Amino acid sequence: MRVLVVSEDAKERLRAGSALELQADAEVVEVVSAEEVRKLILDEGERFDVLVVDGDLYPRGGFAMLYDLRSRAELEGTPPMPSLVMTSRVQDRWLAKWSGTNEVLLKPVDPFELARVVQRLEGAEVPPYGDSDSAAKQVSSALRNDR
Repeated sequence: MRVLVVSEDAKERLRAGSALELQADAEVVEVVSAEEVRKLILDEGERFDVLVVDGDLYPRGGFAMLYDLRSRAELEGTPPMPSLVMTSRVQDRWLAKWSGTNEVLLKPVDPFELARVVQRLEGAEVPPYGDSDSAAKQVSSALRNDR
């Protein structure tokens, strides 16, 4: 399984990358910015089984990046990649729904929980924008369980 971990925070990248390599036996690619993600996925055509994104990316945030990637995939007729967002705030629930992410974990992320969720997301379908109830239930449940 190929996983892209995106965070400006070196500790978050290290924590996520180490957990995934050890627990989920994943090939992990780590990047620092949304610009690097766009280059890898849009310019170079890289595909990943799961995206693990820090919601606090600068300047626009991980949620906006996921929204852009999902919109582009739908315009091109390709399936969006399943994603998980790591966020600091429970209030980001509406952003998670808007961006179409599959799962949300509150920071600091438990590495074992991260590995379990990523394994579950491998091969998962991303609900279409019209089916926001399904995504909203997943996100709401994930945030409730993380409190």
